[in-house]
Amino acid sequence: MDRRQFLHASLGARLLGPLLTDIVTGQGRLPATATAAGTRKLVLDAHSKSLQWLRSADEVAQAAIEMVCGGVCVTVQPYPGHVDPARVAQELPAFASRVRSHGLRVTQIKGPAITDVSGPNAEAIIGAAAQAGCTHYSLGGYTYDLAKPLAPQLDAIKFRVEKFVRLNHKHRITLLYDTVPGPTSVGGVVLDLLSVLEEFDPKHVGFHWDTGHMALHGDGMWETLMRHAGPYIAAVGWRDRGWVQDLGLLGEGGPYTGPHPRVEPLVTQPDGSAVPGAPRVPGAAGRGAGAPAGGRGAAGRSGRGRSGGGDEEDAPLDAARGGRSGPLRGPANPAGAGSIDANNPLFRSRDGEMPKRPIGGKNARGAGWSAPNVAMGTGVVSISRVATLLAEIGFNGPSELQSEYAGIGGAETGVDTLTRPRQWVIGMLKRDVITIRKSFEMADCGLTI
Repeated sequence: MDRRQFLHASLGARLLGPLLTDIVTGQGRLPATATAAGTRKLVLDAHSKSLQWLRSADEVAQAAIEMVCGGVCVTVQPYPGHVDPARVAQELPAFASRVRSHGLRVTQIKGPAITDVSGPNAEAIIGAAAQAGCTHYSLGGYTYDLAKPLAPQLDAIKFRVEKFVRLNHKHRITLLYDTVPGPTSVGGVVLDLLSVLEEFDPKHVGFHWDTGHMALHGDGMWETLMRHAGPYIAAVGWRDRGWVQDLGLLGEGGPYTGPHPRVEPLVTQPDGSAVPGAPRVPGAAGRGAGAPAGGRGAAGRSGRGRSGGGDEEDAPLDAARGGRSGPLRGPANPAGAGSIDANNPLFRSRDGEMPKRPIGGKNARGAGWSAPNVAMGTGVVSISRVATLLAEIGFNGPSELQSEYAGIGGAETGVDTLTRPRQWVIGMLKRDVITIRKSFEMADCGLTI
C-alpha cells in the first residue's frame, strides 16, 4: 500500500468508525426500523374487533395474514371480545403467543371502558398486557359535564391519569386515549387533553390518533392539532369518514344536490296541476279558456281563482287551516323541477322551482349533516397527507385498521356471526389495508406501511 492509499484508508476509518459504532450499539441517528433505502416501515395491525366472528387465535392470525396485516390488536372485552377481562392473566398471554407463532406481532390491546385504576380488572389488564409483551393499551375515555365549568373537570382527570401513569411506569407500558369527537368528549379537540398529558412522560401516556374523527376538523385543522400533539401521538387508528347532508324534505330526502333549475314555461292550473304554456305578455288581459297561458304571472294570479278581482295575496286567510282560502294543493310540477308540500300552504311553490321546505326541518337545525364511517380512501381523510405529517413528527408507534363502515356483514360492529361470506368480508378489509399502503407509497415521505 502506498502512502496515498494509506491516508485515504485512515481518513475513511476515522469518519465512518464512530457512525458504524453508533448504529451497531443502537445509538445512531437512523431508527432501528430504517431500511437500506432510508425509509421506515410502520406495522399495520388488524383490529380483532373486526374478526370476532373468528374465535381462535389461529383463525384470527390467518385472517390477518390474508388481509396483509403485520400484527393483531387484541380486544380484551366481554364476549364476543377475544379475551375475557376477568381471565386476562390466563387468556391474553396464550392468545398473543398463538398469534405470534404465525409471524405476526401483538403490541397493543383494546380494553373495556375503564376510566380509573380502581375499575374492575384494571390493574390485572395492565399487568397482563405488559407480561404478554404489549407496549400499548387503550381503555375508556372521559366526558365533560357541560353544565359545569370545564377547567376543574380537567384537573380531576389529571389526578386519574396520574394514577395510571404510576402503574404504567411500573409495567413499562403506554396508555392510549382515543381522539373521539363530540362536545362532551375530553380530547376531541386534542388541546384540552394535551394540557393534561403534558404533565407526564409520553412513554407512559399518549393519544390514539383516529384519522377519521380528526379529519372532521374543518380546513385541515387536524394538521395543526397533530403538530401540537406530536410527541404524545403514540398510536394511530385508521378510519375514514364522509360528509352526507339530508335536509329531511318530504318526498326528496337524501343529500341535498342544490336547487333545481326552474323549468319554463309552466302554467299552474286551478286544480294545482301544471301544464306547458307560453309566457304571459306584459299588460295582456287575464287569459280565457284556450288562450295562451302565462308563467308565474298567469299561474299565480289568474290560475288560482281570484275573489272579487283581487290577487291571491289579498285572499282571506283560512284560520282553520292556517293558510289562505281555496285549494291547499300546490302546483304539481310534472317536469320534476321542485316539489310541493301538500299539507302546509306556507310552503307552496307556484311553479315548482323551490324545494319543499326551504326553511325549518333538519336544515335549520344544523343543515342535516352527518359523517358516517366509509371505506378507506372514499371519504375526507387524506391518507397520504396523514402519512407525511406522521413522518414529520417522527411517529414510530403501532397502528390498526378500524373498518367500521356499514355493510361489512357485521364485522364493522364486532359481531360473532357474519351475514356475508367470509371471503367477501376479508376482501373488503384487505382492500382498506391496500388503500392505506398505496397511499403511503404515493406520499413518498420516508414511511411505508
